[in-house]
Formats: sequence, structure tokens, C-alpha cells
Amino acid sequence: MAMTISDIARNCKRMAILLAVTAIFCACSKEEPAVDDPIVESPASGIPFVVNVADNGATRGTAINVISHFNMVGIQGASNLWMDNFLFTKPEDRWVAVGHENLTWPDGTGTSTFYAVSDNSNSAPDIIDGKFSYTVPESFSDQKDLLVSLSENNESGTPVTLSFKHALSSVKFKIGYDKNQLDGDKDFHVIVPRITLYHIATKGVFDFANYATNPWTVDPEDAEYKDLVINLKQPAEFVPSPVADFLELDGNYLDESWIGEIYVMPHKPTAWDTDGTKGHPLNNSYIGVTCQFFEYTGKTYEDIIGMYFDLYDEDARDLAKDLYIDDYMGQLNTDNDDWLYDKGIRVIVPTSDEFKMNVVLKSCLDWINEEAYANGSYDNYEEVFIPLVMSNGFGLGKTNVINTRMDRMKHADGESFFTEND
Repeated sequence: MAMTISDIARNCKRMAILLAVTAIFCACSKEEPAVDDPIVESPASGIPFVVNVADNGATRGTAINVISHFNMVGIQGASNLWMDNFLFTKPEDRWVAVGHENLTWPDGTGTSTFYAVSDNSNSAPDIIDGKFSYTVPESFSDQKDLLVSLSENNESGTPVTLSFKHALSSVKFKIGYDKNQLDGDKDFHVIVPRITLYHIATKGVFDFANYATNPWTVDPEDAEYKDLVINLKQPAEFVPSPVADFLELDGNYLDESWIGEIYVMPHKPTAWDTDGTKGHPLNNSYIGVTCQFFEYTGKTYEDIIGMYFDLYDEDARDLAKDLYIDDYMGQLNTDNDDWLYDKGIRVIVPTSDEFKMNVVLKSCLDWINEEAYANGSYDNYEEVFIPLVMSNGFGLGKTNVINTRMDRMKHADGESFFTEND
């Protein structure tokens, strides 16, 4: 039967509708990915990733007691970076990666290697190509313990155990004057409110490839050498003693949250090259000790004013007491006889003539020191210097104890304060 013009028109309309429906169906079947969808480099296996932190006693009771955060990189085989600096926390009873709470192992073959670093914050350094750069804060109050862990040959689907160890070197201080050296048997007395470690490297690069041996590289051109100033909470006071009995600067002298440690970059410092003779200006690494050094003269106030022959003359006693209070700034109790036995002293350090003239009795010195220290001033103290000699340097994960020997103190030009002939 022949088609009319109206039949042809109806068929064309039906074809147009069918093509439009087909186009709509095809467009719907090809869904574009959302902009925020993560790009998955390796297909996931669907096996949950589980990590445990071994309680092996690695953390000290200083900045880190219990690990709460760590940053981790995971590499499958030789190069498949499937975990790129994921931050792990433990909100409940398991470790989870922030932003990847349902993390699963990647598909594919080969074991995985994991690098982890922790300073117990969400700002641990990023690990790039198996390395990270780190700078130790020069202010010990800002320092954090830094821990690292390496776990190798992990089969997919097997829980991973991280065993952390210390990445930095710590320093403790003992201070004293060896009574067996020079004039140590005399009645010396030392007061120290501040210690400074000069020219100490604070920046280095940690390489997990050398994890078991010597992972840190400290480039002298980029070591960010700093002076580490340690202001004590209270002045350390001591008299000559055997080295074994030197005073330990523990939490009573440093911040309460510490146990007398500061952190430094593992490296071997070069000691100030002085042999104690004049003419060796300060250089390289050395210890600065802000101190006051004095000895008792053996006299008491009673001896100084000549009252020992007439102690019971009331007029003479009142006059002596007025002199003691007004002229000598004596601070001992004048309601009893303590003031009569206030000791006379000779100040050795500092050596200012004006300061020496102002100090006659120990109570005067104590009062001057307390006033200065309360105002944050060290005007009545002088800094002396000791070369920082270390045979092995600051070792990885090692606690170094520096015996600060005041019997070896020197002037800034390298000349010793004491010689055998003093």
C-alpha cells in the first residue's frame, strides 16, 4: 500500500523520538566521577589494614609517654607507594588513618615496607623517598621526643607491628668542681643559673635506608648551628666534690615535664681548640657557664669588726648590729647571735672591682643574688667557657651525660682561670 505524505511525517517523528531516548539512555549509562572522589593508584584488595604499636619501652618519660600519633608511608614491592604520609591516631581501640578510616591492603603481589615517624602531634615530618628532614628546636621547652620505626617484608593482609626507637640524641648535665684538681680542697662555692651549649647542629636528614646503622646526615653547610640556652628554674649551688658526686641537673633545675634532658641532633661536634693558654678565641663547640665563684676567707663578722674581745658590751654590740644591718646589708637574723658568725668571702668570678667592693659577707652576696635572679638579671654573674670534648659525639638514641667541670673553666681568649701555680 502506498504511503501518504502524512504517514511519512508520522514515521519521521517516531524515529526522532527513538533517537532522543537512545541518546538519553547512553548519557545516563556513562556516569562521570565526582570531583572529590579519591584517585586510587592501586586497586584495593578489600582486606582491612591493621597496625599495632609494640610496647617495647622505647619511649622515655619526657616528651612522649604513650604514642598517640604517627605518620606512615607504605610501599608495596619496589615502588608502589600506596600509603603516602598517612596520619594515624587511636581514637578508640584500634589505629586508624585520618581520612582513610576504612583503609584496605592494595591488590597485587609483593610484600610491603612501612616507614613511620612520631613526635606525638599531627605535624610529624613528611617522609619522601624514604627520607625526612628535621630541625631540633633550640629552645628546650619547645623540644619533642622524635621516634621512628621501620617494618619490612609484610605480607598483604597480615597485621603490621611497629616497634619505635629514638631518632635523636639526648643530653643530661652534671656539674661540679673536682676537689682533687687545682685548689679544689679550698672552701670554694659555685652558683650557676644558666648553661649554654654553643655551636650545636640542629638540622639533619634521616634516611630509612640506613636505619640500623647511621641514618642521619648532617651537612655542615646546612646544619643550622645554634646556641642552646638553658636557664635553670633555680640556681645550681655546689662546692668541690669528687666527680662521681657532681650535682645532677634534674627536673628540679629544668622544666617539671622533663627529667633533666634536652634533645640534640646526632652528630660529633668539633671542640673549641684551646689548650688553656692565652690567645685561643672562642670557636666551634663549647659549654658556656654563667656563674658566680667565690671562697670563704675564714673570717666571720665578729672577726671583721674586732668584737671577739668584748662581745658582752651592750653598747658595742648595738653599734656592731647597726653597722651589720646598715653598712654591710647583712641579712642574717639579728634577734640572736647568727649575724656575728656571718662569713666573709672573696669573689673570684665575676672579677669586677665594683662588685668585689660591695660584697663583704655571705649574707650580702645571697641578698644581691636573690634580687638579681628575681628580676631575671645575671648582672652579678660572669660567663666562663669549657671546650665540649666528645670522643664519640652525640649518638643515635643515646643519653649523653656531660660532666661540666668548673675546674677546667677558661676565659673567652682560652686562658685558664687556674694554673698549677695558683
